[in-house]
Amino acid sequence: MGLHNRTYWREGSGGDSFGSGRGGGVSIGLPKPTPAVKVLLIANVVMFVLQQIAPQLTTTWLTVIPAVWWQLWRYVSFQFLHGGVFHILFNMLGLYFLGGYLERAWGPRRFLKFYLICGAFAGLTHVVMTFAFGWNPGVPLLGASGGVYAVIMACAILFPGIQLIILLFPVPIRFAAILFFGITFLSLLSGGASGISHAAHFGGMVLAVAWVWGLPKLKSASVEAKASARQGAWERKMRQRQANQEQIDRILDKIKNQGLASLSNKEKQLLQEATEQQRREDKRINKL
Repeated sequence: MGLHNRTYWREGSGGDSFGSGRGGGVSIGLPKPTPAVKVLLIANVVMFVLQQIAPQLTTTWLTVIPAVWWQLWRYVSFQFLHGGVFHILFNMLGLYFLGGYLERAWGPRRFLKFYLICGAFAGLTHVVMTFAFGWNPGVPLLGASGGVYAVIMACAILFPGIQLIILLFPVPIRFAAILFFGITFLSLLSGGASGISHAAHFGGMVLAVAWVWGLPKLKSASVEAKASARQGAWERKMRQRQANQEQIDRILDKIKNQGLASLSNKEKQLLQEATEQQRREDKRINKL
């Protein structure tokens, strides 16, 4: 599930960088990891060490195994396990160099939420496709690639000026993201049985696109719907109040022309309710 001998990162816009900025020249200063990225890096290294100490325990209880898909903790824990040194190296390089962009933009809590949920969704996608395509449900899934691929896709949308160094050549991140997505999609069409979970990569990238593009639109639509509902309720209340006031005006005209004795019981009740309502409003005004 790693990035597999493909990428080293560099920024395309000034600041702390590894590689070159837009203005040319080469900077070799490494960026300081942001707080959430630092926590994730440390957690992955600690879990990798634990894997070397207790491989059977971690594989049995912490990986995603489609055959026991209902054990929900696995969708988080599998993200901190890796299949080898290069697997963890390339994933952590991606997280280190790109995760900071999103964390600085969103804050640590929102970034962690995005990263872990996309990673969990990647695991779930792998499980669903395992049963859909008839893959072996007993084979464990592990690795941070689902979350890392989600980070790549989100950065491609939000920070298109970033450049990645692929095979020693600078490549715009959007081109790289499209390339990765294309390889992932074509690998799935060809069966996906290569020892790499292209299904997990696919799930992480798809949810990242939905998260960055789709969720803001859903939230905006929800806010507009709530505002419209509040406005509609207010308008109905005003129309009802106007109708009640017209009734009271007719009753008062009737008293003026025919006297109080001419009122029906219903009209007397309406007049009394309107009087009590007016008293309550006067009290609220006096308290202000």
